[in-house]
Amino acid sequence: MKIGIDLGGTTVGIGVVDENYKIVAETEMRTADCKTPDELASIVLEGTRKLIESNHIDQKDITFIGMGCPGEIDTEKGIAVAADNLPIEKSPFAKLLTETFGAPARLDNDANCAAWGEHMAGVSKGYKNIVTVTLGTGIGGGIIVDGKLLHGKENHAGEIGHMVIDIHGKRCGCGRIGCWETMASTRALIKEVEHQARYAPNSRLGKLIAANGGHANGKTLFIAMSEEDNMARSIFNDWIRALEVGMWNVINIFRPDMIVISGGISNEGETLLAPLRNAVGKCSTLIRAGRLGGNAGLIGAAALDEMVI
Repeated sequence: MKIGIDLGGTTVGIGVVDENYKIVAETEMRTADCKTPDELASIVLEGTRKLIESNHIDQKDITFIGMGCPGEIDTEKGIAVAADNLPIEKSPFAKLLTETFGAPARLDNDANCAAWGEHMAGVSKGYKNIVTVTLGTGIGGGIIVDGKLLHGKENHAGEIGHMVIDIHGKRCGCGRIGCWETMASTRALIKEVEHQARYAPNSRLGKLIAANGGHANGKTLFIAMSEEDNMARSIFNDWIRALEVGMWNVINIFRPDMIVISGGISNEGETLLAPLRNAVGKCSTLIRAGRLGGNAGLIGAAALDEMVI
């Protein structure tokens, strides 16, 4: 059996994965309060140890440990170099995991792990060329070409959220103007929903936001649309157009067999996908939602030993 670890800025998910890529046991530990690399490493090791012990697993039966981390990763050395929301700072996680649990370990970027999980056990299984687009706070990407993850120089491939789609657009956190994620991420959508609702407080959308303390979330817009709110539909249509521009760039550059949409908003299913496909138009590239949901990164991490570098 294998261990998969999905490290995030708020929590770390840790799971035991069987030979069929099914999670047979899992746990979660909070990472948001970690202040130092040592503290973060202790949380990861403690959570893994507790999972093994609570499920009465013999460490000798663990054949591999894979870990997905946000930010910059040195995949060859097994080091998490840096991340925006975690005190990583050149943490040698692969070495620490191997020394602690006696199994070979490998690291990769969390978006790559999500893409790899869907490729090995999810919606894109059986396809060779896939781009996974993760919609969330930003827009992340995992690119698989001829069945292999594309890492690029210094493992920086896949930052599709930072392609510029509007040179007169908003400034991105990366410093550039008009990056795709400033217009088409879930966070960008939520900000626009909150902004527009201020001008129509008596609309269904405005009332939903008011009932939630003045804040929207990833579901607010879709609830309002289901109740025939015209403003919600207009905001959604504008967002789909921004999403479409980036999608066509991805299609034209990579011409993948499939684009997999992941992130919590993908749970909206055809309410999201049908208008997006219609906006993209006739194309041989399939556009589908991920099948593994929030477990894609954990399962992909556990399957990193199946990846040819």
